[in-house]
Amino acid sequence: MNETMRVTTKAFTDTYKHEVKRYFSDIFTKLPRNTQRAYISDFNEFAVFCEQHQLSGFNDSMANNEACIKDYVSCLCESPLAYRTIKRRLSALSKFLKIACLPNPIVQSVYLRDFIKLSLVENQKYALSEHQATALTVDLLDKINESIIPDNLLEMRDLAIVNLMFDGLLRADELVRVKLEHIDKRNNALLVITSKSDQSGQGSYRFISSSTIDMINEYVNEANYDGINRTVRSTEDPRRINKGILFRRVSNRGHALLPYEEHQHNTQQHVLEYSSIYRVWKRVAKKADIKENITPHSGRVGGAVSLAEHGATLPEMQLAGGWASPEMPGHYSRQANVKRGGMAKLAAKNNR
Repeated sequence: MNETMRVTTKAFTDTYKHEVKRYFSDIFTKLPRNTQRAYISDFNEFAVFCEQHQLSGFNDSMANNEACIKDYVSCLCESPLAYRTIKRRLSALSKFLKIACLPNPIVQSVYLRDFIKLSLVENQKYALSEHQATALTVDLLDKINESIIPDNLLEMRDLAIVNLMFDGLLRADELVRVKLEHIDKRNNALLVITSKSDQSGQGSYRFISSSTIDMINEYVNEANYDGINRTVRSTEDPRRINKGILFRRVSNRGHALLPYEEHQHNTQQHVLEYSSIYRVWKRVAKKADIKENITPHSGRVGGAVSLAEHGATLPEMQLAGGWASPEMPGHYSRQANVKRGGMAKLAAKNNR
């Protein structure tokens, strides 16, 4: 075992409880060396994440351990890591919690288990399936906006959602929390309150194009109009958007919002879930005759790639998407640079 391994192993065993030392001396050292390296590497990745995000790491609190792992899972699912790699890292953390006799939310928390399951399903859906999601670049967005002329509330809402997710490089969980009062139409800005990378909870501002603002206005005006009675809905009508959550569920016929009571926080509200946003993208793709596999993550990826293709710097991309570090914008920048590489220039020169 080299010096780095010794230092790392000491940190691995000394940071936590006596049970870890006992396991290390009696069992861990007898495991295959590759297995040792894998466990140590996976745990150190988590330790580095906690340090970077100013988290305390594991302790005797179930709530603390649950929160740490939830944040870590969100970060892993945004990274380019393979599905199996993410599963292995979580398995290593679960193993460590059992060894240290610490509360293990990966096993004991129904909430965290479901959160991990759904996050990984989503991760597979847009990043790792055989039909990998396509980046929604400007040309594809233009095709959508030119092809679809909305004739009901549902189509107006769907178009506004896709365009806003592209402009603001929004994740699905950020989109569903957007409120009417978060939109600054004068300054073409959107305040994003909840974000995976926003550890302070202060929120961040994203750009909104004027055309997207027009789509949002059209959607709100249509939602607030009673087509049956041919009059503007009363401010007391629960189907009207006065303030609060912007994108809400639409009736089966697509012509009116379902009733929504903004002040009733303890009742089940008609707020969109990931599956609903996923269907929005599939409807839009079908309506615009787009064969590529676009999903809710396509707007965020496509926005980043489009920025890189048009010469945006890493800090500009990082600010546009609310990333805490330049790692992911750098990944998308490298993806965009493929089209500007030497072979791409050679192909263009020879009309290939």
